[in-house]
Amino acid sequence: MNLKLAIFKPMLKLAMERTGHGAALGFELTRVGRGEVEMSFPYKEEVVGNPVTGVVHGGVIVSLLDTCCGCAAISVLKRPSVTPTMDLRLDYMHPAEPGQPIYVSAKVYRDTSNVIFCRGSAWQDDPENPIAHCVATFMRVDTPSISLGNVIRRRFKRLIHGDKAYEREADK
Repeated sequence: MNLKLAIFKPMLKLAMERTGHGAALGFELTRVGRGEVEMSFPYKEEVVGNPVTGVVHGGVIVSLLDTCCGCAAISVLKRPSVTPTMDLRLDYMHPAEPGQPIYVSAKVYRDTSNVIFCRGSAWQDDPENPIAHCVATFMRVDTPSISLGNVIRRRFKRLIHGDKAYEREADK
C-alpha cells in the first residue's frame, strides 16, 4: 500500500466528515483510492425538500456529488492542497426514495497541470439506476497561502482564538 495514501485517507475523512457541508449534513467517506472516492448519506428528515413526498432536497444531492468529486480530485495531488470547483454539471434522473440512504461515487478521468476532471454518480439501491450523475472540473491550486496545511492552521487558530484572530490572519 502507498504510505502517502495511507496517511492521506484518514486526514481526508476527518476533513470531509467534520467540516463544512460534510459535518452539517452528515456525509460519510466510505472509500478513498487514488482518483476514486465513495461516500454515503443517511436519510434525514431535516433535509427533505418536499414535506408531502419526503424526498431529500436536490441541493443535498448536488453537495454530495460536488464534495465526492472534490475529494477524488484532492486524492490525485502529489501534496495536500485545495481543489476549488470550477464547473459542475448535474443531471437528475429521478427523485431519491424517502427513508433510504444515498450512495455517491466519483472518479477522476483526466488530470492535467491546471485542471482535474471528474465524473460522479448518486444512487440508492442500484448503481445502474442513478438518482443523478455529474461531470465536474476542479482547479489545481499550488499556492502556499491556500495550501491544505495553511487552511488547517487558520481553522485551528480560529477555533482556539475566535473570529478576531481569524480576521487578522485573513488580512495578511
